[in-house]
Amino acid sequence: MNRNFLSTALSLTSIKALASALLLACSVGLVHADADADADALTPYRAHYQISHDGLSTKAERILERDGDHWRLSQHAKLFFFKVDEESKLEVHKGKLRPLSYRYENNVSSKKNLELTFDWAKQTVSDKQAKKPWQKALKPHFSDQLSAQLQLREMLIKGQLDSQQNQTVVKRKGKLKTYGISRIGEERIETAMGTLQTVKLRKHRDGSSSETFIWLAPELNYLIVKLEQREDDELYSMNLLSAEFDTPSR
Repeated sequence: MNRNFLSTALSLTSIKALASALLLACSVGLVHADADADADALTPYRAHYQISHDGLSTKAERILERDGDHWRLSQHAKLFFFKVDEESKLEVHKGKLRPLSYRYENNVSSKKNLELTFDWAKQTVSDKQAKKPWQKALKPHFSDQLSAQLQLREMLIKGQLDSQQNQTVVKRKGKLKTYGISRIGEERIETAMGTLQTVKLRKHRDGSSSETFIWLAPELNYLIVKLEQREDDELYSMNLLSAEFDTPSR
């Protein structure tokens, strides 16, 4: 079990593993865009996924919506009495997405909760709601785990992810983790929304036994349609069930 995932009061190992998958599933988003991918390129959407591991499964809902001049990406998932809520607020700065705040909450262990504030004016990132509040210098390439995936979608749409891309994500207690994203190729797969041509990516961190494979459909504006995380002999999967897109007002 990955140490970064929630250690819950649930006793069954398989349920703990599915809780891990719930957190993993929170780390994907969507940019619905044309080739310019500017502030108006984001399109609100609502998507539903099935998350599975070792015979257990649950569903998660992910929503991207406009919040004034900003954007809000959230996910909600539940397994029995275990609930996970995650939300990232972003802005478009000089044509690129960057995070403003990030919140992670679960109803089992408040010690794992996280509330990040990205203060670009002061160049700091902090969690002042933590049991031991912290603050550190903010670098231009820092992001949270939700905004990192929106940024990844943006790069795909602009054709800026040809081979390898590194992403640095701010975690609990101000810890930083850098992941390598590589483009493997293209693959045609069956989904609940039909047969789709996809781009396949691999996400991996040096020193970790875990690796994640992500399939995104260009015809759905690079919406994630399938995800698999392999860790030792464990396999967690997430598959798209449905998606609804809102037409942006002009």
